[in-house]
Formats: sequence, C-alpha cells, structure tokens
Amino acid sequence: MALHKKQEALCLELSDKVGVQISYGNQALILRDWGRLEEAMELHKREEALCLELGNKDGLQHTYGNQALILQDWGRLEEAMALHKKQEALCVELGDKDSLQIGYGNQALILRRWGRLDEAMALHKKEEDLCLELGNKDGLQASYCNQALTLGARGRPEEAMALLEKQELICMELGLRLSLGYCYWIWGLVARAQGDRTMGRAKLQAALDIFTELKTPRERDKVAAELAKTGDE
Repeated sequence: MALHKKQEALCLELSDKVGVQISYGNQALILRDWGRLEEAMELHKREEALCLELGNKDGLQHTYGNQALILQDWGRLEEAMALHKKQEALCVELGDKDSLQIGYGNQALILRRWGRLDEAMALHKKEEDLCLELGNKDGLQASYCNQALTLGARGRPEEAMALLEKQELICMELGLRLSLGYCYWIWGLVARAQGDRTMGRAKLQAALDIFTELKTPRERDKVAAELAKTGDE
C-alpha cells in the first residue's frame, strides 16, 4: 500500500490519469482484503469516474466486477447483479473472454444464493466452456467446485463428487493448495449429506490440514466446526 501511495502521488504530479486510475484500483483490492470495504468502494468509485472520463472500457469492466464483489459482501445482491451485467456487456463488446468467464461465475454465485439453481448451473456451464476454450485450468477448477456445490444443493451428490474429483486433479497438477482445501471441504459436506460419514470425515480432515498449513483461520475454523459435527462412523 505504501508503494501504491507513492505511485498515486507521482501520477497526480505528472497528471497521469491512467496511472492514477490503476493505482486506485490496486489500492482498493488491498483494502478489500483488509476488510475495509467502505474505503475500497470509495476508491473503486474514483477509479470508475476516471475510466468513464478516459473512455477506458477495460478498466471500467474490471471496476464494475470488483465493486459488485463488495456489494455481494454487503448482501446487496440486486445491485451487485446489475454491475455484473454491465461488466458482462463490456466484456462481450471487448471480446474479453477471460473476464467474461469470471463474471459468469460471480453471477452464478448470486443466483445460487437466490435459490435459482438451474440458472446458476447454466452460467457455470458457460464459465466452464470458456475456460476449456481458453485453456484456463485455474478457472476450470473453480467452476467445477461451484458446480459441485450447486449439484449438492439440487440433491445430485454423485455428479457433484465426479466434478470434485476433476477439481482435485487440476489442483494437484497446478499446486493450488487453497483451492484443494475448498475441494475437500465441499467433498466432505457432500459425502456426509449422502450418508457416507467416513468419507465425509476424511475429506474434512484433509481440508482442515491444508487450511491449518496455509494459516487461513476463517476457513480452518469453519471446517473444524463441520468436522466436529461429523463425528466418527
């Protein structure tokens, strides 16, 4: 953040509005990671204003997507979806398929929270297709995880676990430890819901081990609570 502030000061001195806009966006991402959402949103709004002034449609779609994530954190889902739709339109116009697949995934998460599971799955399938086209394995494993969650909510555990197996292979190939932890977390919940408490406990324990190793207390504590509920066979 200290370096971004130096960058901002120099860009202002040079009247480099593009640099200022980029700096605002990067500062906002750090503030969001810190949980300082009001400050992050304020900087994204400044970023948006500069993008509009400069006609920077690529920067604009990025800030719409990031603003929407903050709105989701606040539970303001209708506003978040509206911004994701603006982002989608810009991505289609620009031919930015990578940002488009990310946007589809984020829209699907909102639809799932609304209980609109068929629509959520349809968007995850679009996300998956784009990831396959682009060779984006990281995006693909994330899509498989979210599809598995949706399938679990629809009472289709066998299909959910088949996708989690695919996610596991990609995470191992790419060394994505955090995503692998999420994979095992969801896998444990699906297995437990299906009545397989032995597998459920094993997968939740694997997730707990990863989150403990990575020092991610929020995920660690949530999985530990689920593991406590599972008990022994």
